[in-house]
Amino acid sequence: MKNSWTVVFLVTIGLLIVSIPASAHHGTAVSYDLSKLVSVKGVVVKYAWSNPHSQLYFDVTDDKGNVEHWSAEMNAPGNLERAGFSRRSMFDFFKPGGDVTVYGFRSKAGAPVVVFSKAVLADGREFKSQGGPGQID
Repeated sequence: MKNSWTVVFLVTIGLLIVSIPASAHHGTAVSYDLSKLVSVKGVVVKYAWSNPHSQLYFDVTDDKGNVEHWSAEMNAPGNLERAGFSRRSMFDFFKPGGDVTVYGFRSKAGAPVVVFSKAVLADGREFKSQGGPGQID
């Protein structure tokens, strides 16, 4: 009888340990306010082609000259490749120093972070997150 409880205890602990990584990934609805699309104007600092999500980093300057560092969580590189984009095309589009208006859904925590929807450069070219090769104009 004592051995049965030991086995049940060890199996329970094992299942808990195995399930921890499954809870690590989150959906956008948990972290972002999907009820309101916002736009933020800034200057591209860096684009990161990385897993699990590519990131766009940009600086926003307010009326008083204060700079706030923002980021936009984008699609994974694999998803971007399947949509027809490449690492090079993304880096060519998001060049450091370029003006950009980023549209997305802001973090519920109030952090300067959005989940990406669209970007518009100063020359009018657009990049939409869910499009194919024709989405960078």
